[in-house]
Amino acid sequence: MRSVGRPLKRVGQVWEVAFAWLLVLPAAAPVQGVEPGEQFSPSGSSPEHSAGYATIYREHVHSTEPDRPRRPGSTPAPRGVAPAPRAVTVREPGPDLANFPNSSYTLPEGGIYLEMSPFTLQGASSDSVKQYNWEFLFRYGLTDDVELRLFTQGLTVQGPPQSATGFSPLTFDTKIHLYKDDFEYFNYSVGLEAYVQSTWGSPFFDNGTQGSLTINADHVLPWGIAFNWNFGFASLKDFRGAEVILPSLQWAFQRDVVEDFALFIQGYVNAAALPRTLHAGAVGPVKTLQEHAVGAGFQWTLNDRIAVFGSYSGALGAYVPSYLGTMGLAVAF
Repeated sequence: MRSVGRPLKRVGQVWEVAFAWLLVLPAAAPVQGVEPGEQFSPSGSSPEHSAGYATIYREHVHSTEPDRPRRPGSTPAPRGVAPAPRAVTVREPGPDLANFPNSSYTLPEGGIYLEMSPFTLQGASSDSVKQYNWEFLFRYGLTDDVELRLFTQGLTVQGPPQSATGFSPLTFDTKIHLYKDDFEYFNYSVGLEAYVQSTWGSPFFDNGTQGSLTINADHVLPWGIAFNWNFGFASLKDFRGAEVILPSLQWAFQRDVVEDFALFIQGYVNAAALPRTLHAGAVGPVKTLQEHAVGAGFQWTLNDRIAVFGSYSGALGAYVPSYLGTMGLAVAF
């Protein structure tokens, strides 16, 4: 029986990964008519107003840079001259692990980010114990508007009374940038993100196959404040093993205090944008639970290639980890 069971288990794992990408890749379909480098204002704003804050787009709630350059190919290049590709910089669109929400913007085609939080600590809650993680997020720009992502909480050490050490499961993620626009007193950028958390990890940390679909949005408010929020739905299992669809919201306000150094406040309802915190499904029906957290952090952009970030958040309820502290960095290639 063992000689038959092992091959079947491997085949099942291959099908699971294939199924995960089939769920997230439809979101990667090319978006017709989307040119993230173009400015369009249906309100017909005057040039004087265009110089105001409403047109000062930031690529990301974490970014300190103005709007991205015009996308290669959006205007015909002179004959015999190849359009210059967008440069890869950690400033645009900026790291996603720095705070709870993810930006609406994507990496340029061929761009790579490696983000990690070697120091991630979670406190205990009503249904979970203390936990340490070394998180990783790998991002690749498939096109200027489509980003493929691979996330894991990585090395995981869980404290007593249920002590365990291993690796958290892989999460297959896709993000696309849909559209941005500027009205007279309102600007926005919108993206779509979908992920599937697999069972590829240590058996002790296996929570089954789970997924999420979110809308990501960015705005620039007066006084140079960047506002980023995500809203969507995540699937998880309750204490009976039944799958439940749970709404989730993540938000952050960020502002530069000096050049290349920004502070932010952040929070979430029910879940972070990536599967970074444990849900309270082990103690009762998930539909009756509300999970809230609020905190603050910083981002320091050292140069065009490296950014350092950290944050600390506290729980507003019994079913959320009592605290969540992170310290990490992002590297652009």
